[in-house]
Amino acid sequence: MPDKKLLIIEKAVELFAKNGFETTSVQEITEACGISKGAFYLYFKSKESLLFCIFELFIDRVSKKITSVFDMDSSPKEKLKLFLCIQFEEIDQYSDFILMLLREQTKPDDRELFILMKEMDKQLNDALKALLVEAYGSTIQSHVPDMTVIIKGIIKGYVELIIMYNKKFDFKKLATFLLARIDSLAAGLTTPYLEEEFLVNIENKKTT
Repeated sequence: MPDKKLLIIEKAVELFAKNGFETTSVQEITEACGISKGAFYLYFKSKESLLFCIFELFIDRVSKKITSVFDMDSSPKEKLKLFLCIQFEEIDQYSDFILMLLREQTKPDDRELFILMKEMDKQLNDALKALLVEAYGSTIQSHVPDMTVIIKGIIKGYVELIIMYNKKFDFKKLATFLLARIDSLAAGLTTPYLEEEFLVNIENKKTT
């Protein structure tokens, strides 16, 4: 990504988080960047297309960090802990911006955003599945759908505290705490509630 385009995105995130999307003008963004409006429109068709690009950049950052987890020379559970930590860290970095979006109910084109979020959700599910099997063995395979739903629900609860209530956590300690809860969950598994193909089926349903 060109440096100037990245600068526009970074300044826009700051201004949107501080002043709101609707009230922040292209003029204010260009002034913060020290560029002309013409330079802005070389990279973005509109303020709305800039907003969508912010989503793309966020998802790309998370995607690359999650992918890097699998290349680490660490134990399976350390990788799982890092997977949890990355999500909290990235959400925290964009928390003011995300809160602004929630308050203003602002979002890019529904269809494009839906596709983008669906791809990210699938990647998170796939990564979590691989990490769970690596950490707890192949016998956990049939329990992955249930564990995925439960773990993502727990993550969502802490994410809400970060965004809605501006809570500051030690994310490494939080990830360690959650890993212990996942250990307990894995140790107490009995008969699966969700079928093994559940996640695949709902992902396919979303695409139709």
